[in-house]
Amino acid sequence: MFRLVGRVAVALLIVAEFSLADTVIKDNRDGKMYKTLASGNLNWFTDNLSYRKLASFTDKGGAPYYKQSTWKAACPVGTHVPDIQEWTLFAKDRFTGPRKLSNVKSFAGKTRGFYGNEDAKKIQGKDAAYFAVSDPNGVRAMMLDVKRGNAKMVELPAGAITTVRCVSERNFYAEKNVDEKKMILTDPRDGKNYKVELRDNRLWMVTNLKFSLTSARQCLLEDTTFCKKFGRFYNYNDAKKACPAGWHLPDDGEWRDFQKDREKLNWETIGRGGCKDWDGYCNSELTGHYWSSTSIMKNTGRSWEFRRQAKSIDRTDQNVQKGLYVRCVTELN
Repeated sequence: MFRLVGRVAVALLIVAEFSLADTVIKDNRDGKMYKTLASGNLNWFTDNLSYRKLASFTDKGGAPYYKQSTWKAACPVGTHVPDIQEWTLFAKDRFTGPRKLSNVKSFAGKTRGFYGNEDAKKIQGKDAAYFAVSDPNGVRAMMLDVKRGNAKMVELPAGAITTVRCVSERNFYAEKNVDEKKMILTDPRDGKNYKVELRDNRLWMVTNLKFSLTSARQCLLEDTTFCKKFGRFYNYNDAKKACPAGWHLPDDGEWRDFQKDREKLNWETIGRGGCKDWDGYCNSELTGHYWSSTSIMKNTGRSWEFRRQAKSIDRTDQNVQKGLYVRCVTELN
C-alpha cells in the first residue's frame, strides 16, 4: 500500500526527561494555544494542529487531518510543517533511551493512522501514528509505531491525509528571559533586571545577583543600600541555588574563559563590593569576590577575586560560610 523510504530506528527518552518547555505558541487565527517541546533549534508542538478551517477531515474523536496541498498554509504564522531533516534530527535528539515504547505513546498521544482521501477508511488505524513531513518530492510521514516503539520515515499514497505537528525556530534569548535588543535579563522570580553580555556563546550577568534579600546581614556593612549597589553576599551552598531557572553559578572553567581577555572586563563593577569575611569585610572599593560552583577541598568553594586598581585576579579556595557575590551564566542554546 505504501513503501518505506528510509528507516530511522529510534528509542525514546525516559518519561521523566520528556518534559514540556515553557514556550507556548498561540494561533492568532482561532486563539488556540499549543505547548511546545524544545529540541535543537526548534520548538515542537506537543499536540496535533487543530486549525479546522483547512482540515480535510475530522475523525470521530475530533482530531483534524490535512492533505498535503494544505500543509504549507495550515500551521500558524511563524511555524511550519517539519521537513525530513528536521524530523530525523528530532528523532536522534529526543527519541533515544531504554523506554522507547512508553515514550512513543506519550508523544503520539491519541493519534493513530492516516486516511487515503476524504472518503476512504483509515489505514493502519490502531498501531501507528503518522505525522506530516514537508517534502516537495512526495507525500511522506513520520510513522511512530506505538506497539513496538519504533519510528520510520514512510511514503504515503498520493492524496493521503494525516495529522500535523508544527515547529517554530527557537528564540534562545527569550527562553533565558533576556531582551536581546537591550541585553537585559529579567529575573522572573522578583522582576529585577540585570545587564548581560555575550562571551563565547555564553550569556553572563555583568552585575551581581540581588535575589532573595531577606536580611541586611547579606549586605556590605549590613546596609541595604550596598545590596542595591553591589548585590547580595551568599554563602557557598546558597550561591549554588541562587541563579534563575536556566542559569547557573559558573564553574572554575567558565570563570577561566570569562577572564581571559582582561581588557574587556569592567573593573569598576567586578572589582568592587568586597566580601563578607566572617565578622569583617574585605576592601569594598578595590576588590570583588565571586563564588564558582567548583569545590576542590572539603568545606571550601573555589572563588575568584578581582582587584580593581591593580587589574589583577586571584583564584583561591574559601570556607563555604564566607559571603561572596554571584554572577550567573548560561549557554546560549
